[in-house]
Amino acid sequence: MAEPNRASRFTAEINRAARARYAMEDRADFADADRGLLASFPDKLYSEEGDLLRDGRMLDYIADDAPAPDTVNPSLWRQSQLIRREGLYKVVDGLYQVRLSAHITIVDAPEGLVVIDFGTDIGLAKAALDLFRRELGNDKPVVAAIYTHTHFDHYGGIKGIVDEADVISGKVPVIAPGTIASFNKHAIGENVITGNAMSRRMGHTFGLLLPTCECGRVTVGLSAGDDGFRNKFSYISPTDPVTRTGETRTLGGWTFEFLYAPDTEAPEEMHIWIPEIKALTCAENANHSMHNIQTIRGARTRDARNFARYLDESLVRWGKDVQVHFGPHTWPVWGNEKVNDFLASQRDMYKYIHDQALRLANQGLTPLEAAEVVELPDAIGLKWFNRYYHGGLHHNVRAVFHKELGFWDGDPATIMPLLPQDDAKRHVELIGRDRILSEGRAANDAGDYRWAVQILHHLVFADPDDTDAKNLQADAYEQLGYQQEVPQYRAIFLTAAQELREGVRTEEDLHTDTADTILAMPIDLLFDFAAVHIIGSAAADADIRVNFGFSKPEGTDSEPWTMWVRNGVLNARPGHSPDAQLTVTGAKAVLAAVLLDPSRATDAATAHRLTIEGDITALAALADVMDTFDPHFNIVTP
Repeated sequence: MAEPNRASRFTAEINRAARARYAMEDRADFADADRGLLASFPDKLYSEEGDLLRDGRMLDYIADDAPAPDTVNPSLWRQSQLIRREGLYKVVDGLYQVRLSAHITIVDAPEGLVVIDFGTDIGLAKAALDLFRRELGNDKPVVAAIYTHTHFDHYGGIKGIVDEADVISGKVPVIAPGTIASFNKHAIGENVITGNAMSRRMGHTFGLLLPTCECGRVTVGLSAGDDGFRNKFSYISPTDPVTRTGETRTLGGWTFEFLYAPDTEAPEEMHIWIPEIKALTCAENANHSMHNIQTIRGARTRDARNFARYLDESLVRWGKDVQVHFGPHTWPVWGNEKVNDFLASQRDMYKYIHDQALRLANQGLTPLEAAEVVELPDAIGLKWFNRYYHGGLHHNVRAVFHKELGFWDGDPATIMPLLPQDDAKRHVELIGRDRILSEGRAANDAGDYRWAVQILHHLVFADPDDTDAKNLQADAYEQLGYQQEVPQYRAIFLTAAQELREGVRTEEDLHTDTADTILAMPIDLLFDFAAVHIIGSAAADADIRVNFGFSKPEGTDSEPWTMWVRNGVLNARPGHSPDAQLTVTGAKAVLAAVLLDPSRATDAATAHRLTIEGDITALAALADVMDTFDPHFNIVTP
């Protein structure tokens, strides 16, 4: 592994100047982050199978009294000092949180436990509930599960806390925003259908391949990330949808009132009010951080207006009564006045970004031009909970353009540009390699790192084996990373530097398209997942027609579907076709495996796990036109 460089004198000065801008003497957040601690996890936490779940020692170097090193933006360092706190916390009587990369909230209602969000991992979720029961001597049953929104770090651990059989029997409802079909579509579709691309991008945005140190990944801003994202995801489909604001449920003897907030931080999201304890969560629409209007890892662009609208609606509905706001990340806010100020300021932040971006769009500025000039007013921007620890102002301004105006920036030269490698080769032919390399070195020497990255990009994309250019561009990326307040910008730049020097590493992969998640997919989404594997050109003349029978419990008929591939496209619909070349019947797990890898069909049939009627060569033809995805595709080189 190549040794990282230290901060240059330019980077050190930029971070010293940043320190002067921030109210570093304000320590109120530290008291709030420590408030209510009942028990911590051991330094190393293992699953029952002996797998390492989290390593709390990873972040020991970010001690509360340690000054920010020159290689870390001081604002991000402060947030990392705060966010590394994990364990079991009492929020108020009857409300507890186990704080991890994503929190697990346990409502201790009179007649049972209501669990809100489940973190990323089955083992971590089980350990969280065990910690709660052990420390409080509480053996009440879990009577309800609630997902606040569709992201994997809020449903992934559910099977560590809830027995799926209890859900199927109706004993434990799983409550979630939106229709069941919509929640499943967005929760699973986002993480599976684009799972390979998203997982690779997440490796960059969350710094999963970086060492945890002051020259690498510190935290991920909203969470410590000390589980290393070694996750075993699970999924249970919701059974009780919330589709209207004002809906209530009585759970464990207490009232839960919901505000439906779609198209905000997630496609399906909701706020929750528990009047008996005057506690409110606005899910991830309110955090000790600016959130993403567009996630860099890859997801649908969000509506900044809706963030503001639903936060304001929450203030109207519950602002007079609320005494605590608890979120699925970061720490709570206590006291009516503080909660109101927190929510109103977050509302104004998102509204400001939206309105100013579109004001400048209407003045004719491009997204990048607007991003370079929009700044938050001090009344918003100097509040710690509005700083850029997950979303960043620069890319959020551009995201508003994308949401409202689409991908094109309005410059005719960008509507049909050359491929980056073709553009790079022509620039190198025009200017000359040595001159570009010299300019990149001069830019680095002057601390002009953005220009260094851009000019050297031509050499790297024209010739990915040009080691001098790659190393020089890596040096520029590295210094840019050290300067960033946004942890995702930092991680992207530092991972780019690492991959330019060492190539793509394959350890510490995060995969959101796990077997459990794929099996939880509704059948229509399962076919959608198969469809994105079809190589259109190879399947242009194909004629493949297969019936599928998804077996149900004994005594009931299988669920029929038919699939066909023509014109380079895989389509599917419920029911069987009389014109099918083949009919295969089996359990969903077996059919999913066959659909995604048709070569498995013969082995499955031999093992009597699959019934085949007709011409099995139809599956061989399907296999011939299906693609496989490389989880380690290039990003910093063509």
